[in-house]
Amino acid sequence: MAELADVYRAYLDCLNRQAWDELGRFVDDEARHNGRPLGLSGYREMLEKDYRDIPDLRFEADLIVCEPPRLAARLSFDCTPKGKFLGLPVNGRRVEFTENVFYEFARLKIVAVWSVLDKAAIETQLAGPD
Repeated sequence: MAELADVYRAYLDCLNRQAWDELGRFVDDEARHNGRPLGLSGYREMLEKDYRDIPDLRFEADLIVCEPPRLAARLSFDCTPKGKFLGLPVNGRRVEFTENVFYEFARLKIVAVWSVLDKAAIETQLAGPD
């Protein structure tokens, strides 16, 4: 169990460093995201776009639960997306939100990801104080 959690923490470090050439150490060539087949190249493109849209993006794990070959995490974000994010007019405002994400691994590489972002938290922040 610790081995898979350690691999996951190294994966998050790879993302935070934007070390795209290392991504293949963590993501399988046939990876899927929310049911969509992306493969390694599509997965990389998705992450690169995330960083273009959110230059100060940083993946922080608040909670990791590991039951190999699966791992679940609650990730926290505190960032300033440019323009629209999740269809919301964030436009450079600082927002805090979480992501609940589940991974399936094979040979210590991510083969499937299921992810849900807390859009309601962002909507609440954009609406301002009551």
